[in-house]
Amino acid sequence: MKDLMTIGVYYYPEQWPQEQWDRDFARMEEMGFEFVHMAEFAWAAMEPEDGRFEFAWLDRAVELAAKHHLRVVLCTPTPCPPVWLAEGHPESYLVGADGRRREHGSRGNNALADPAYLRYSGRIVTELAKRYGRHPAVWGWQLDNEPMAQPDYSPSAQKAFREWLRARYKTTDALNREWGAAFWSLTYNTFDQVHIPNPSLLYGPSPHAILDFRRFTADQTATFLGWQATLLRRHVEPRQWITTNFIANIGSSDPRRSTDLDFVSFTIYPVSGGSNLGEEGFRLGWQDGMAFAVPFYKSIKGVTGVMELQPGQVNWAWVNPQPAPGAVRMWLWHAFAAGCSFACTYRFRQPLAGSEQYHNAIIGTDGVTPSAGGLEFSQVIGEMRRLRAAFDPAAVPPLRYTARRTAILWNHDNLWNIEQQKQSGLWDTWGHMFRYVEAAKGLGAPVEFV
Repeated sequence: MKDLMTIGVYYYPEQWPQEQWDRDFARMEEMGFEFVHMAEFAWAAMEPEDGRFEFAWLDRAVELAAKHHLRVVLCTPTPCPPVWLAEGHPESYLVGADGRRREHGSRGNNALADPAYLRYSGRIVTELAKRYGRHPAVWGWQLDNEPMAQPDYSPSAQKAFREWLRARYKTTDALNREWGAAFWSLTYNTFDQVHIPNPSLLYGPSPHAILDFRRFTADQTATFLGWQATLLRRHVEPRQWITTNFIANIGSSDPRRSTDLDFVSFTIYPVSGGSNLGEEGFRLGWQDGMAFAVPFYKSIKGVTGVMELQPGQVNWAWVNPQPAPGAVRMWLWHAFAAGCSFACTYRFRQPLAGSEQYHNAIIGTDGVTPSAGGLEFSQVIGEMRRLRAAFDPAAVPPLRYTARRTAILWNHDNLWNIEQQKQSGLWDTWGHMFRYVEAAKGLGAPVEFV
């Protein structure tokens, strides 16, 4: 992380004919990319049948990346289990508040407390670590993808929630006191009587129970990530760092609970949805987001980067415009100025099919022509290299800048508590915090979250 800001790109070799791979990696090198991010959705390609591992294709992809002077960020593929796992263990999928179990056909919907899901996840993570943990081209690891602490109402989650409550409160007397359970006659005699609070209840469940369920879900997500990090570290070299990519401004996960990671990174899509629709800056994107996200995540471990930044229009939002000319370049320089050590874009080639076939990429659907955003990424990479040549590592910020250093007190429990009982549909906790960050940045003040 000593190269000012290193810039990389997502690539999915499993989605393209192998005869095109060398051309694609060569194009990445030509455009200036310095690392490539792979494999977070490739479990089925790695293990097409239970216990039958196929890594030859990934071996070749890693070697081609090295051939073209690209460092590799490998990912654990746990957000997308293969269909054989779903067929053999349907209980490995989470259950929604509606009581319906999720099923194979999407991503990120597994039950993190289910023993079968954990057993198979641990096996594929360990196999990856053994195979690539000492590979000279592998720079670091991303765990899972965009962990969002999905609420789970499955039997395995119910059991884990009761165990979490028992560890936290020790006795039901303490639980009843903290939850104010005398209200509406909600007292419990044993922990086995407690059910996960369900929003389908006529008058809504206890806000204290909901807060604890959010804490439990975030803790469970952090435990899942920490467990994967432990599995990796048994086999990988210390130089290979471990992170994950939380989604900026998604509050269900608490990145500060993930203490086992070397640092945390984030995903951000500045132009998506309908915010600022109709205003002049709509296609320039959500600037408060980057200004908030970088110090928010960097304050945790002293290092952060944007692991996923759009290169053009997305396909999944309410409104999907093309970013304004120059916007992608502006976001990259904003990330650098705010303190990112790296930036990575999703993705190198625009897919020809699947749920995100209309999501722009660095290279268009013909596989060879750079998009407008791709050209801006390449431009910034060239500019960054010139800046490195002029960079003086001994330089220190001027006192008039450091003297304005501003701290923002943050607690995720407070966020959850306010959001669930905010007393007005007009209240926006995130927007309130953004205004403080915007005011500090407007004064040229460096911001940290404590």
